[in-house]
Amino acid sequence: MLRCRTSLAWKPTIGGLAHYASRHSGLTREGCPVRVLAEASGARMYVEIIGHAGALVRVTVKASNLHPMPPSLFDGTEFSM
Repeated sequence: MLRCRTSLAWKPTIGGLAHYASRHSGLTREGCPVRVLAEASGARMYVEIIGHAGALVRVTVKASNLHPMPPSLFDGTEFSM
């Protein structure tokens, strides 16, 4: 039986920020921001994430686990200094 693959409604841009949530990791179960570095094979993306020790870690994740960044508290506000 053949399955039809649905295209992603949102595709992360290289160099942009995305929200990564995975049910298999304690660090990212609630989700965390990542920077998308490159596209990898097999519908995966190469991303940069801040690890437990605060160091940058580069990992490959499924593109289906990447979502647009949620709205921020300060979105749409103008700051004057």
